[in-house]
Amino acid sequence: MRPSAWPAPSLSARSDELPHLLAELRFPLASSDGNVHPLFEAGKRHNVALAAPFFDGLALSPGQPLSFWRALGRVTAARGFTDGMELRGGCVVPSVGGGICRLSNGLFELAARAGFRILERHGHSTEAVPDAPALDATVLWPHIDLRFAPRSGRARISARVDGETLVLAAYGERAPEADAELAVVDEWVEPLGAERIRHARIVRRMRDRASGARGAVEELGRNRRRVLHAGELGRSCLSCGETACHDRVVPRSPLVALGRR
Repeated sequence: MRPSAWPAPSLSARSDELPHLLAELRFPLASSDGNVHPLFEAGKRHNVALAAPFFDGLALSPGQPLSFWRALGRVTAARGFTDGMELRGGCVVPSVGGGICRLSNGLFELAARAGFRILERHGHSTEAVPDAPALDATVLWPHIDLRFAPRSGRARISARVDGETLVLAAYGERAPEADAELAVVDEWVEPLGAERIRHARIVRRMRDRASGARGAVEELGRNRRRVLHAGELGRSCLSCGETACHDRVVPRSPLVALGRR
């Protein structure tokens, strides 16, 4: 379904009408893995900083969910986005807007911890770095989206980049009555020929703050990722000598502006 099928985003009411913090998370923009090319890191920081304001102050309700692509729109060089890292066909390639999955990953985890309903979430198909988060959410214009909504009442999202940190928060009309307990369970690695496929489930259980009682386990998503082997880690179109690959991408001019020359 195209993003235009979902309600147009709107800004929330005054912050004092939605004063209760439901969840707040901070994510470093820099990867802890040394294999990521510095130009991809620079592109990611630029793209996330450019995209975050589109989510800051968004109003949510059960009938007005957040759609990642409805809020952000298509990322293009004309809008100021630049090349960052994208996983395509099991390879790391430069792509305009690459790296904004740092933002979609964070928004998914924020929604999960705030107790929101997860309406659509897709996990990455490839695990390209050793510290790849299990609580991830990939997006690809226009059909692979991230969508979520509060179960009741109104809510608003806060999103900003503070130096080298992405800061996300969700606020609501009332103080939360329960806390979300998230877990990655049933994790196992499937050997598939020369490949390895990592499987896992993401589950949530709400715990009532007053009584401590726990609700039923709710599955939020399933992961199925091809794990890159040691020889593939750090390899990309910026360093790979293969020229006949059908997935090979030539870096666009915005990447040059980040320092390739």
